[in-house]
Amino acid sequence: MSNYERLIDNYLKLIKINSISGNEKDLATFIAEKLSNIGLSVNWSYSEYEGVGPSISTVLRGQSEGPTLLMIGHMDTVQVMRGWDTEPFSPVVQGDKVYGLGSCDMKGGIAAILETLNRVVESNINLNGNIAVAFVSDEEILSRGTYQLLKNGLSADMAIMAECRFNEAAIGFRGRYSIDVIVSGETGHASKYPYVGESAVINASRLAIEIERLPTLLHPVLGEGTWCIRHIEGGIKSTLNVPDRCQLFVDRYTTPEETFETCKAQILGAAEKLGIKDRVTVELVPRELPYMEGFEISKEHPLVTTIQEKYKQIVGKDLPLGYDKSVCDSNFLVNIGNIPTITFGPSGENMHQANECGYISQIKASTDIYYETVKALLG
Repeated sequence: MSNYERLIDNYLKLIKINSISGNEKDLATFIAEKLSNIGLSVNWSYSEYEGVGPSISTVLRGQSEGPTLLMIGHMDTVQVMRGWDTEPFSPVVQGDKVYGLGSCDMKGGIAAILETLNRVVESNINLNGNIAVAFVSDEEILSRGTYQLLKNGLSADMAIMAECRFNEAAIGFRGRYSIDVIVSGETGHASKYPYVGESAVINASRLAIEIERLPTLLHPVLGEGTWCIRHIEGGIKSTLNVPDRCQLFVDRYTTPEETFETCKAQILGAAEKLGIKDRVTVELVPRELPYMEGFEISKEHPLVTTIQEKYKQIVGKDLPLGYDKSVCDSNFLVNIGNIPTITFGPSGENMHQANECGYISQIKASTDIYYETVKALLG
């Protein structure tokens, strides 16, 4: 079996294994066996949180001292969405496309990492450094797999997140906060309103409009952040009372320079303009894990420039660098693990939708780029 045949064979087998978030164990077992077959010792990591599947990791140690390159990808997929034309766990190959759940996000990236390790071992490269590898759970939910590995001591000098970004590698991500804004009022009998009582619902509604008008910092490439009022709730429908409490749920995507404290100050500033600052409290929604902060790494980092160079050699065109407007495990790697991370891997179509598909050509090219990057940085 050639390198490419083995690569695609593993890719198709990965898709056949149901690894919807929380159900990653079977896939982890399959990958662990592949790692063991090339002589690597596999570490199993179990989250302290219930309902989270295991993550696995290993290290291919070099013959001499040098930097550690982490190659990482998530095993879990989203739920099966309605509207599939094929069986989600029975991959269908149509030309360059492979249809199946996880075919894009991100079992192509996992297959590429596995094949890169195979090639490094089989080619007997004298590594000046180490290749750390991690396959994690729960990325589609709260990233508890990556967080647990970092708590357990996962470290590296640089990382490739093999997520589905082939035509534009990401060197920065926005951050995200979920914010509770509580607006107080004064109750009274509804029949006497507005002469008695002050409606928290009305004040919260006025504040909601002002919040969505608030500016955000502008990043030169990433662009601006966002404010989104996703939920509003207040009052009691079954009693004749003026609402004395109303809650706003604010979804806030941030640029790398913005923090919760700057967001809080903006909301309170808007409340002050409305004359209700003394009736407003602003807090982060409690969360099991730390919130994901925005970040960016240097365009001149050796990992970034090397991947761009190898992409040009293999694909025949320049690899643009971009900034992702959402969040992923890369946020934790950079901000908690202090690991400069580039997000680059094979992509496809219909991510998080029915009829998801991946591109075989991109999986092959990504594998070649990973392998050549390893040789350039550690060989």
